[in-house]
Amino acid sequence: MEQGEEEARKCLQRKLQILEQIAAKTETLSRFVPDRKITGLGRVLRERKALIDELAVVHAQIANNPAWKHEAGLATLVQEATGKHREVLERSHQVLQQAMQEKTRMASEIRSSKLYRHARSQYVTPWRDMMAGCRFNTKG
Repeated sequence: MEQGEEEARKCLQRKLQILEQIAAKTETLSRFVPDRKITGLGRVLRERKALIDELAVVHAQIANNPAWKHEAGLATLVQEATGKHREVLERSHQVLQQAMQEKTRMASEIRSSKLYRHARSQYVTPWRDMMAGCRFNTKG
């Protein structure tokens, strides 16, 4: 059991480490969204996805060993990991909401810009057409 407990401790510590990295990437995302730094957003999202995939592997290792859940020495680590997991999920949800609001703002700006451009291009000034072939100031 000593070997199993040591493995479980390493897995849980790795999970906490990955959750910390995901939390850092989420905070970076929260700074990039209002600034509309699309290239930075893409990079951070790719890095975050890799961390989430790694977290899934650690979860699978923990799920494959149900005996680890019943060990008394690991209860504090499990609670800490669960709390950190909830915290990261809540913050990710907030950043997602922020990104959705920014997307809506960008869409309305683009829409209004297109409408303005369309209105300007369709508007014809009457004197522009009149001046083309008209002899306005000639003696007649």
